[in-house]
Amino acid sequence: MKKFYLLFLAFICLGVVAIPGVEVHAAAKINTWDLVDSGKHMDYNGNSKYMSYVKTGANTWNSYKKGVIRPYSKNVAQDVYCNDTSVNNNVNATTYSNGKITFNKKNMDKKNSAGKQNVATHELGHCLRLGHNASTDIMYSYSTSKTTLSTNDKKSYDAAYKKY
Repeated sequence: MKKFYLLFLAFICLGVVAIPGVEVHAAAKINTWDLVDSGKHMDYNGNSKYMSYVKTGANTWNSYKKGVIRPYSKNVAQDVYCNDTSVNNNVNATTYSNGKITFNKKNMDKKNSAGKQNVATHELGHCLRLGHNASTDIMYSYSTSKTTLSTNDKKSYDAAYKKY
């Protein structure tokens, strides 16, 4: 019986050493700049045809951290202006550190509603200081149909928020 227990214990120890576990950690990815003002707000405005998607994207981020992204009003400074362009390239939209999001109509118009929503929410993420992350995230470097925040998106936002 003693031999059985020793063999059993050896088998368990070997299994723990020989079969490593899989660990998954959320990764926070942030940029060196953001468009959030000193009051921890980011006020947006613009004439883009995709403003309804920008508004919904703001609601997505605000559902995690309330009140950071706001529509521009006359009483506050505008932090982000959204407009459109029409160029032949593979870029759906670009966020500039000077406070501008430019959507490319040639590519955006080919997307379904979820695709447009993903792009707008993603670009607002850059305004919040978020960098590109994994394929399961809104902040993935390529357009997807994902419209809800992932654990990585939230961890990145938490890390970025500490820098405002």
